[in-house]
Amino acid sequence: MPSKERTFANFGEYLYWSYANLQMLHYAVKEGKRKYDRNCYMIRSKAFKAYKEGKWKIHDLMEFNISKIQYNNYCWYCGKEMEPSNLTKDHVFPRSKGGDNHMDNIIMVCKTCNSSKGKMDLFKWYSTIRNEWPPINVLAHYLKNIYLYSIDKGLMEKQSEELDDMDLPFDWHYIPIKYPTPELYINEESSTKEN
Repeated sequence: MPSKERTFANFGEYLYWSYANLQMLHYAVKEGKRKYDRNCYMIRSKAFKAYKEGKWKIHDLMEFNISKIQYNNYCWYCGKEMEPSNLTKDHVFPRSKGGDNHMDNIIMVCKTCNSSKGKMDLFKWYSTIRNEWPPINVLAHYLKNIYLYSIDKGLMEKQSEELDDMDLPFDWHYIPIKYPTPELYINEESSTKEN
């Protein structure tokens, strides 16, 4: 797998590294850290090792699905608050690429975000069209979808060349393996709370 900072034996390790970085980001934001410190890097290292060794599992999407039901008055992509009746269903894995109608694959979003994203890969859309990082809950939701799909379809042991030859419902090239500093998310949370 291509990376400037490390190499990966297979796609599974690539996903585990991305998820370990997400764990580190989540911890740092929760603790109010503006920059990663030694504790953050230790959490990432422990998570990556535990995922690789099968000691930790990335759990299903149940708690995210409950959150989607409880907090149904805003767009999960841009964060705008609105009446639930003004939200539309976005298929995280587009139906045209094999995405289904199960709750795991649906996020409620505003019409503007839904039509802008269209059939694009979610991470590619954030990166190229919105030119920003997704909210942490969207990052986690999408990574879990990719992980669960990869387990189900036997992709974890595949090499990048093999993935490039497959028709996947996601673009693995846009899966982040390096995340922004937590300051970005702390600033976003602060400005959201002030409004």
